[in-house]
Amino acid sequence: MSLSLELKKFINSDCVGKYADIVLPAVPQPVNSKEKRKAKPKAEDVSAEPQAEPKDAPQEEPQQPQGGERVRIHYMEEGNGEPMILVHSIGQSLYTWRNLFNRLSLHYRVIAIDLPGHGYSGRPENFDYTIEEQAVAIDLFMDAIGIESAHFMAFSMGSNYVLRLAMTHPYRMGRIILLAPGGMSHEMPLMIKLLDSSLFGAVAAMLYGVRTVENVLTECYFDLAQTLNEDVVTEYYKTISDQQSRRAVRASLHNFDDADVMSKLRMLEMPILMIQGSEDKWRTSEHIELYHAAISSAGYTQVRNAGHLVHEEKPDKIIAATLEFIPVLCPE
Repeated sequence: MSLSLELKKFINSDCVGKYADIVLPAVPQPVNSKEKRKAKPKAEDVSAEPQAEPKDAPQEEPQQPQGGERVRIHYMEEGNGEPMILVHSIGQSLYTWRNLFNRLSLHYRVIAIDLPGHGYSGRPENFDYTIEEQAVAIDLFMDAIGIESAHFMAFSMGSNYVLRLAMTHPYRMGRIILLAPGGMSHEMPLMIKLLDSSLFGAVAAMLYGVRTVENVLTECYFDLAQTLNEDVVTEYYKTISDQQSRRAVRASLHNFDDADVMSKLRMLEMPILMIQGSEDKWRTSEHIELYHAAISSAGYTQVRNAGHLVHEEKPDKIIAATLEFIPVLCPE
């Protein structure tokens, strides 16, 4: 497929993609605060005989589970062979895989997912967009489309969703490729850090316009002339332009706590490859080394003349590294 047709397909991905329904886990309902709770006996009354309560006295009820919320997950699928799931970062959609999707599908069964709250997937109301919740959503999505296990390729903060899933459900994992993995960093643009702020987040979300998206992308690419144009800016902005989408991005950033994931990296045993652009302004080599040193099964490679969005700038390098790291199984 020509590059122009690839781009057209992803630009219209809301029309050509597939959908799978998942039901998020039930959330405990708090006990009615208006009900009187039974008072604890004072220390001097502990040995006293318990007195019967009046028949009409309100009883404290246990927490009741709230019905799980149904969410439509948008995804694109193509190719045969072993499954490979592509997971984007916060504020993105599966559009970020436009330069890899069709080429990877020549060798694997490739599934690019829009995470809950992103792209053309649903915006659940009872969802805090934590690392743990997104990992559960990916797990449920795999069940919904009938995949027991898969290889994974994840980008930036999306890497932590995949790592969490690998820790809780290692049997679902094949090999994992992490592109510029990590969380919030001091090197990120001010607008991104403001979205994470409890004080200024709401204002930052309102001001997050198309030009802001362009400024953020400018910092993510090394060769702007080859990668950044009005179409790319428009497509990135399209799926975060409404209020619900910006709420999802804000919550994803604000509730992104990777401390637990980072503390358990040593438990991972599956093969993992980390790839970083040499000109990445958001991730230093020290950031990547935190993962590399902790995961005994991890390899690391750097792609020259590429920024944070290394897979968008250097798809040839990513394809070559993928084919070397994940052998293609030829059908018998």
